[in-house]
Amino acid sequence: MDKHQRYRLKDLEAYRKRKREYAKTPAQREKRKEYMQRWRDNNREKSNAARREYHYRNKETENARQKIQHIKYKYGLSFEQFEKMVAQQEGRCKLCGRIPKAGRIRGLHVDHSHKTGKVRALLCISCNTVLGRVESIGIDKLKRYIQQIEE
Repeated sequence: MDKHQRYRLKDLEAYRKRKREYAKTPAQREKRKEYMQRWRDNNREKSNAARREYHYRNKETENARQKIQHIKYKYGLSFEQFEKMVAQQEGRCKLCGRIPKAGRIRGLHVDHSHKTGKVRALLCISCNTVLGRVESIGIDKLKRYIQQIEE
């Protein structure tokens, strides 16, 4: 434990209060953000090590947070909308009805139209992959595949 950690632990509540008070105004927050960015740039190895350690200690929550951010960025779905879809589908894949092994957040994938971007449903990885391939090859070719299988 270094001297900074000992200092913080001496009076943790006072330290947290000072930290909350530090960046109340937008200008202060911007100044702090710039300072932290410079620090990360100058201490890349320390910064990366700290991030890896944090991610390792908080693996489940970090993975869920990243999944939620990905869904919001890529599909425009809020966490509440995603949870509503999960509840409507009872945590199951819309096509095959299986509950994914990886759990509610990580196991279901957002099915969307590649042409319009419209979200259709939540699917397991297998169904999402198959549907993506079918969409790319076309319905006519799929019908020929089905005929071949049936023969």
